[in-house]
Amino acid sequence: MTISIRIFTLACILFTGNVLRAQTDTVPDLKSMLNKLDSLQKEKVKEYAHHQGVYLKKSVEATCMQLDEKGRKKVAHYIAVLQHPENLKPTTVSWDRDTLPFGQINEGMILLDSFVVTNTGTEPYIIKSAKGNCDCTVVRLPTYPVMPGESAGVRIEFDSSKKAGHTTPAVILYDNSRPNKRNILYLDGYVIPGKDVKFIRGE
Repeated sequence: MTISIRIFTLACILFTGNVLRAQTDTVPDLKSMLNKLDSLQKEKVKEYAHHQGVYLKKSVEATCMQLDEKGRKKVAHYIAVLQHPENLKPTTVSWDRDTLPFGQINEGMILLDSFVVTNTGTEPYIIKSAKGNCDCTVVRLPTYPVMPGESAGVRIEFDSSKKAGHTTPAVILYDNSRPNKRNILYLDGYVIPGKDVKFIRGE
C-alpha cells in the first residue's frame, strides 16, 4: 500500500511539473494580442519586431510571425508595456560610461557620439524623455524598449557654436531605472574659438 501511494505521489509531481513547464514555454498568441492594439501601437510593435532582425512585411502580424519563440515572447512583453504603461516596473541598467571626454575641439565643430546602455534587470527598460541643460545638444533615444540582457545606443549631437572654453553639457534621461528613475550623461571638453563648421564622429 505504501509503495502504491509513493508511486501515485511521484506521478502527480511529475504531471504537475510538466503542466507548469508547458505553461511557461507556451508561445504567446500574438494574433489575438495584436488585434487589441490601435494603429499607432501596431506600428511600434512592427518596428520593434524589425529591430529583432526580421524583414518588414505589409502587416504587423506577418512581420511578427517571422520571429522565433524567443522573439515572440519579447514582442508579447512589449505589447503588455504598450497596453499598460502604468504597470511598468523599475529595472537596473549599466552604462558604458557616464561622461564623454572629447578633449579639445574648435568652436563650431559638431560632435557626434553615443552612449551604450545595457539592461541588467528583469524588466523592460524605457527612456521616456530627455532634457539637456543647454540648446547645444540633440539626443536620439531608442524608439523601443531595451529588454533584459539587451543593449541600445543613445545618440548625442553637440554643437560647439558659442561654447568657447571649458564646457560640461549634461543630458537628463527620464526612465524606469532604479533608484531615481533617471540617468544623467555628461560631455566634457574644451572648445577653442573658431569659425569653420566641421563634424567629428566618435569611435
